[in-house]
Amino acid sequence: MDDNIKNLIKKLERSVFAGNRAIAAEKLGTLGDPYALPALIGALDDSNPKVRTAAAEALGKLNTPEAVPDLINALNDPDSPVKKTAIASLEKIGTPEAISGIMKGFEDRDRFVQKEAVKSLMRIGSRDAIYGLEKALAYPDNSLRRISIIALGKIDTYEAALCLVKVIENSDNKTRQQAAETLGKRGKSDVLDELMEILRDPKQPVQETASETLCKIVSMSTSVPVLVKALGASSRDVRKVSIEALWKIGTPEAVSGLLRALDDPDWYLRSRAADALGDIGSPEAARGLVKAFDIYENSVRKAITCALGKSRTPEAIEGLVKALNDPDNSVRESAVLGLGRSGTIEAISGLIRALDDTKAVVREAAASALGDLKAQQAVPKLVEILEKPDRSMQKVAICSLEKIGTLEAVSGLVRATESTDACVRRAALKALEKINKSNSSSVTSPDETEISGAKPVSRNCMTDDDSEVRTETSNISGDICNMNSLKELELSISVEETKESRAHQNAINEKKKGIVLTCPYCSRNLNFTTAPNFCPFCGMKLKLKY
Repeated sequence: MDDNIKNLIKKLERSVFAGNRAIAAEKLGTLGDPYALPALIGALDDSNPKVRTAAAEALGKLNTPEAVPDLINALNDPDSPVKKTAIASLEKIGTPEAISGIMKGFEDRDRFVQKEAVKSLMRIGSRDAIYGLEKALAYPDNSLRRISIIALGKIDTYEAALCLVKVIENSDNKTRQQAAETLGKRGKSDVLDELMEILRDPKQPVQETASETLCKIVSMSTSVPVLVKALGASSRDVRKVSIEALWKIGTPEAVSGLLRALDDPDWYLRSRAADALGDIGSPEAARGLVKAFDIYENSVRKAITCALGKSRTPEAIEGLVKALNDPDNSVRESAVLGLGRSGTIEAISGLIRALDDTKAVVREAAASALGDLKAQQAVPKLVEILEKPDRSMQKVAICSLEKIGTLEAVSGLVRATESTDACVRRAALKALEKINKSNSSSVTSPDETEISGAKPVSRNCMTDDDSEVRTETSNISGDICNMNSLKELELSISVEETKESRAHQNAINEKKKGIVLTCPYCSRNLNFTTAPNFCPFCGMKLKLKY
């Protein structure tokens, strides 16, 4: 034995000054000589708490299992610093016996001693330490349970997480909620099966807490197998979060999981899965949706059709055309709307076919979509609709023909002004007016927009029984200047039925008969037996004075 060690041991055992004894204990611990063990163990019974504390710390530095029983006895010391130091030394030794001794700290009245015991077990992190923390959760002290849950969360092993899962089944709401938050922050899915099992607990608060925890874990996961497994949870919220997470991932594996979600018992989640597949828009998603279309009931088929409408892949278009034969008119309507967004040749062919659907809502949706697509192929069919006695369909067809705006479409609109239905006549006149306004800026010659075979617009429009038809006819006459088929309308309208205009006509007949008039705007000669109200060449309203 070194002389220095002997002198320090002698000073520890015999010095009358507590400070000297404490310094000797500290130096012996630093030197780490095992021969000092008996003296340091004896110092645990010193009358001075500083010496006892120094001795307990030195025994931890020696790190010898022989000191464990004496350090455990030191936990009964009346001074908290001695007990805390003894716990810290037991932590350094770390044997199962030392861990059992640390657990005695849970019974101490001093919360700082309890906290030191929990922190020591957390730092050890072994299975024995986790078992010790699990025991702490059974104590009635809320503060002890709280710090034990935090410690288990920081250990971050499967065994520690399993302890937290068990806490969720605890009857204390605060403890259960804290365990759920800790597992949620941890964000690992290794306890997914255990949490899903707790969802079947008969106690509603336990179910809700487990569901909340699973939602947090699932939302943080990027593992497709984990998310697909979560689709089998009994909690609707968990399945919803899983669908949203698979939506974000969007890989072929995620698509497979979303197709599985189309079987979900909740109609909203089925529609969300379909929406997700539509947004992903991959060929795999489209093929899966088309395949699923023949399997599910109406509500799912409608969701699938809406999802296919978001994708413009050939597979999606094929599925939408197929959906036009569905017995449910809402599904057919969704298919029409989807085809209207795609705008391909195949889609237009399907929309033209839908014009003969048995349901008016489908026919109207198809006609409107064809107008939005400016599908010239649909003009003959739309013109044909104008000859049928379906007012609502006629009005939609007129709007679509206006959007298409070809010569054939205009010709059909001109014929619609002769309809027996005043509403149809008004709609046709408004459409013609809009077409003229949009075309007038680009037309340079009257012959450029001549419509072959177009009939003159009926003279009866100005004497129509419906005042709105007369108004629309007058508006068109004042605006149209370049379309020969519509110029016939102007030439067919003679004199406005006012007192002033009748006097104007009489003056012409009596005083200016046979005299050629000149338009002040375009300078063209107007050789008529009666003076017109509008120039047939430039379309301007004439205000001739005599």
